[in-house]
Amino acid sequence: MDDLARVSGVVAVCIAAVGIAGAALASPAFAVTGNALSDLGQPGNPAATPVTTLLFDGGLILAGVVGLPFSVVLWRRSETSIGRVAVVPFAVALLGMAGVGLFPAGRPLHVPAALTLYLGSMVAMTLAGVDSGLAGKRRRAAVTLSFVAVHVAGWWWWAAGGPVPRPGLAVPELLGAAVFAAWVVLTAVGERSGRSGG
Repeated sequence: MDDLARVSGVVAVCIAAVGIAGAALASPAFAVTGNALSDLGQPGNPAATPVTTLLFDGGLILAGVVGLPFSVVLWRRSETSIGRVAVVPFAVALLGMAGVGLFPAGRPLHVPAALTLYLGSMVAMTLAGVDSGLAGKRRRAAVTLSFVAVHVAGWWWWAAGGPVPRPGLAVPELLGAAVFAAWVVLTAVGERSGRSGG
């Protein structure tokens, strides 16, 4: 069960990555510097086709569901009550991910779902980093909190340049997604290494 939970996080990352990349490659008009990622899943958008909406929306929904068991890994590796609390925003972030796919851009719940994904992931990583720091695992804490800093800095930089919903929103979205994905994979690998080492 533990191995299945650990693998679920990596598989979810792969599903989301393949869905986003596949949709971008299949799009007739998508450009990172000119679109938001969600344009790929919005029916009627020039960047979207039935194929891109299936890959993007379907990929996020599936990834959000598949990744939920990874919460078990976060719970088991936590050193303090703060680490165990991190399970909640992590699960909420994955539900937000699925929500982005369920409610494509233009629908009322799309923005709340996207905010849930990004804010939930930042809170989960922050709590996990603090947990590691309190447990004396400074390297793990430093890496995790560095991911959070990069994530926050990316959105800060984007917001400082003008209205958040403007062409090129895919840039900070991709940065945030990459940081979250990297943290999940490193957490999964670290969990396996820690268990293997006894």
